[in-house]
Amino acid sequence: MATPTNRSPWQVKLPGKEPVKFRLKSQGLAHLAELGYTDPAKFPKGALKQLETAFEVQIKFKDKHGNVVKRSETHDTYDQAQKWATQQEALLVKIRQQQGGFEVSFETITFKEALEKFHKEHYAGKASFKEIGYRVPHIVEKIGANKLFRELNKRDYQKLRDHLLNEKYAGSSVRNYFTILTSLYKHAANEWNYPVENPAAGIKLPKPNNAIQRSWVGNEQERLMASLEKRSPWLIPIVELSLAMAFRRGELVQTGKDKKTGTQSGGLMWEHIDWDNNILSLPKEKNDKTKKVTDYLGRRVPLTSEMQAILQPLYDKSSTKSGLVFQATTNSVTTSFINACKHAVPPIKGLTFHTMRKISTKNLSRRVNNAMELSRLSGHKNIEVLNSRYYDVQVEDLVALLAQSSGTLRHRGISALTKVLGLADCKKFINEIRAMKNAAEAFK
Repeated sequence: MATPTNRSPWQVKLPGKEPVKFRLKSQGLAHLAELGYTDPAKFPKGALKQLETAFEVQIKFKDKHGNVVKRSETHDTYDQAQKWATQQEALLVKIRQQQGGFEVSFETITFKEALEKFHKEHYAGKASFKEIGYRVPHIVEKIGANKLFRELNKRDYQKLRDHLLNEKYAGSSVRNYFTILTSLYKHAANEWNYPVENPAAGIKLPKPNNAIQRSWVGNEQERLMASLEKRSPWLIPIVELSLAMAFRRGELVQTGKDKKTGTQSGGLMWEHIDWDNNILSLPKEKNDKTKKVTDYLGRRVPLTSEMQAILQPLYDKSSTKSGLVFQATTNSVTTSFINACKHAVPPIKGLTFHTMRKISTKNLSRRVNNAMELSRLSGHKNIEVLNSRYYDVQVEDLVALLAQSSGTLRHRGISALTKVLGLADCKKFINEIRAMKNAAEAFK
């Protein structure tokens, strides 16, 4: 058992004078000598004594491999120091037994060093490497760069959560930050043999609002396209393609250049399009890293007539017929889309480029029979998410379905069309039919 050592200052207190503190006893004796007190036996009572305000305890443990762990800490009282020593000794004995020895680096590695090392090792080669790289410094700033990794606790991560919420981060963003931390502790335990459990586990996090937040409201689609035509016409085919087949932004255009390597990734290429067989192939997609070894990487989707109408004019204008279809980057797409919504007449609120993917996925769900087929088109990994979000019946659809009980031919027809096409496309279909000279023309 380690014994605490009194590291408190020494105090010189003489009658009629203010007490004076010294770090060392020798300094106190020297001060008394200057005042004429040279014989300790003749010192006034209580003239020199050591206070009891700081007790240091040092622990030293060694494993069978020769690895040595040293820990020390100073406490306000002797009892506190002794209690800490008892706890630490029990912990180190447990670590030595369970881990088979000590990882010396665990004793000194800071949170910043641990998180940066984890980022390089765990996310190397992954599509999310750059995105996580932006979040790492932010987490370090809020937790504390020089804090020891082994000393972090639940309160530290509760403060991180509260900070993110105060900064108005969305629930999904907060969870993304904590996913990094969960992966960090799992990696530290499995790859570095650190004796850690995740102190962030169990912290209550806000629920993400990732449901279908909105679809088109009124004539928003027309207003968006009009604004794009005026400000960023190059973005129109990119938006149209996402609406046609739920493409992600990074599947259509490249990422920005990496500041360190200067490399870019992603982007649709002309070589990915098989005009003869009407197939568009994406060699890579977001979920490739989580696929089974038996699964194909990327995904292949039908090159619909709608997509051909978007891509064919661009292909005809291409001088090389090879390489990137679009020269834009993910950042320029996001910025231009936001500006187009801002300058639409009237401005469009709450719409993002990712909304295009959600609108498209909902439209596709009306054209394919189940979530498994839909995932082949949209590239979603979680089938349950597709089932719950895109195969539920919306209120607008229920209104049309309940109208079937009226028994009239018109209501039964509207009900059937709405079930297959969705309410918006049902209205468009009826308007197209009304514009024809007669019903027979619709069957030509």
